Amino acid sequence: MSGRKSRSRGARRKREADLNKEDLLRYVRKSAEGGTNLQRILEDFDATPGARKQIKDILNQLVKEGKVAKHRGSRYEAAARNLIEGRILVHRDGYGFVIPKEKIQGIDTDIYIPAPLIGSAMNGDKVKVEITLRKSGGRAEGRVASVEKRARDTIVGQLRYDGQVFFVSPADDKLPEKILITNDVAEHKDKIVEVEITRFPSETRWPAGKLVSVIGFIDDPNVETNVIIKKFALPAGFSKDIEEEAAALPEALSEKDFIGRDDFRKRQTITIDPKTARDFDDAIDVEALPDGTFQLGVHIADVSHFVALDSAMDREARFRGTSVYFPDRVIPMLPEKVSNHLCSLNPRMDRLAFSVMMHLSRSGEVLDYSFHKSVIHSRERMTYGDTQEILNGNAALEARYAHVAPQIHTIAKLAETIQKRRWQRGAIDFDLPEPMLTYNEQGDVTGITKSVRLFSHRIVEEFMILANEVVARHLEENDIPSLYRVHEEPDPMKVQEFVEIVSGFGLNFEPRKAQPADFQKFISSIEGRPEERMLSYLMLRSFKQARYSEENIGHFGLASDSYTHFTSPIRRYPDLVVHRILKAALARRTQPTVPHAQLDAIANESSERERLADQAERELFEWKKMLLMEQHLGDTFEAIIIGVWRDGFSIELIDYFVEGFVPVADIPNDFYQLDPSLHALVGRHTRQRFRLGDRIKVQVARVDKLLRRAYFVPVSPATTASGRVLARKRGSR
Repeated sequence: MSGRKSRSRGARRKREADLNKEDLLRYVRKSAEGGTNLQRILEDFDATPGARKQIKDILNQLVKEGKVAKHRGSRYEAAARNLIEGRILVHRDGYGFVIPKEKIQGIDTDIYIPAPLIGSAMNGDKVKVEITLRKSGGRAEGRVASVEKRARDTIVGQLRYDGQVFFVSPADDKLPEKILITNDVAEHKDKIVEVEITRFPSETRWPAGKLVSVIGFIDDPNVETNVIIKKFALPAGFSKDIEEEAAALPEALSEKDFIGRDDFRKRQTITIDPKTARDFDDAIDVEALPDGTFQLGVHIADVSHFVALDSAMDREARFRGTSVYFPDRVIPMLPEKVSNHLCSLNPRMDRLAFSVMMHLSRSGEVLDYSFHKSVIHSRERMTYGDTQEILNGNAALEARYAHVAPQIHTIAKLAETIQKRRWQRGAIDFDLPEPMLTYNEQGDVTGITKSVRLFSHRIVEEFMILANEVVARHLEENDIPSLYRVHEEPDPMKVQEFVEIVSGFGLNFEPRKAQPADFQKFISSIEGRPEERMLSYLMLRSFKQARYSEENIGHFGLASDSYTHFTSPIRRYPDLVVHRILKAALARRTQPTVPHAQLDAIANESSERERLADQAERELFEWKKMLLMEQHLGDTFEAIIIGVWRDGFSIELIDYFVEGFVPVADIPNDFYQLDPSLHALVGRHTRQRFRLGDRIKVQVARVDKLLRRAYFVPVSPATTASGRVLARKRGSR
């Protein structure tokens, strides 16, 4: 009997010694469909306690390598080799999420990528991923199998020296902390530089690169704008062939340009734009008809008349996708001669337009419409401010603009009717003040003020939305392939998270299958409350981003079945494409202006360029805010908590629109831990809470301009949104 035991132990030792990854991989691949669980594996391998750990380690390694997929209940099966394409977004803590290019059956969310499985991928790269774990609720984890296209070849950051090597600290906390520098750069220490990546990261090595350009020291004038331009690879000017193409255009319109166009020069057309606007791509006129109905004309600059399909200007406009607007400059989509001169609907000048003429009922319903290649003559260039003053009864401005004042009142009446109709169908409108920077004569940031959203802003918005809908529906109903502006329904999981947050404020929000009207009603219900801005911001975060698509799936936020972008062709490429498609349809051309495959590509490109432009504008604006905060180090401000995490909480300064971060390690007098159910950090001993939505007084501790982040420390107990100081629980553990 003892001999049999001895032989058994010897056999097991041999089994442990022979066990390797290939054995396990072959075993898993031969398993029945659906895989096999860990217990069955251990039994079939007659595993000793020592072998059990070895088998588990090998299985984990196979999962990490993407050769085996792990499912719930410790079930393993050979990993499917059908790779999923998408774009990876990397969190500053190292893990990431891949946004699939196409919807994957059984997966309802972005694919989570643990930090060790990201490989050489960097934020924004296009990658192929392999699913390694499927979870309940349509969630999944994966590994990056390959990088298909890099989001960047260069990185902008500050050149530093750690006593041994020079490295660049990127101006993006989603990138690796260090880019090792391989060329001689000692003379540029501490400057902001641009680096070309020569080696991408791995699990064991930092990325490396060589310096290619020097931007300047971080406190140099305008360095922030130059950094953002370099960081996002924004074009600083136009190439020689584009400038020559623009220069070859005529300096002014001639009668031959008017041939074949409807003459709308006698209509009472006006433009309404910001005071600082230099290009005017939309004009409007309204005529009140004797039966109480209205004739509305929306006239859009006819850019396609001057920018030929596949010309140098057109190819560059497609690449740029959109104009980029910075506080001190604009990076235009089109050369100035086109955008600010020939196409701009300047006052008291004949201009070429593409007009949408709409007959509207007394309640704002579109009864009939027509499209026209036209020529117009704007009677006046109005600003939002002057328009509002006329509506408010300013007698001096009424007299000054007597030739258009009656028209302005008629326009406002119709806009109010259209707005009411759109609101009744459930369109969501976040009517919140936006921040504006103020400057001194030297161009330095001196403060932040609230922009006032006037009804005159709404006039233009309502008419442009209506024109975009009319164009979209016409193209769709006539089966004409086109581009649509789409906004998908929000992710149910994110909506549920928002519902839970709202309930913490004692508010009730129960959306019925996520209808736009439900969100609209909730926004109206919190109007004027202290937490209005914060909750509106969190609601927006639960929404998906609007994008361009050749397939119409509707626009959730506008509660619109069919929507496109037609009204801003000077600054948005999709609008220019839609103009060409509509023109071809009116001319009854059978050959499509833009092939369907190209529409898909343009939609994706334009969506990406729009996101990039938005991010560039936002980051520069945040940098400008940091310049202001640097002047207020040590000062205290009233703030509201807008986000809570394990490592601290985010705040927004009330009335100043500056966001910042309070690290948990910097909260005095206690050790704080996250309570996810309360959305709060809670002191272990004092039970003091810092909860989402609470008001708190904070002090500016430090500013990191490179990463556009301000750090604060609390200087008073948190209070609830209603102002009540949160009481400490005495005697609780």
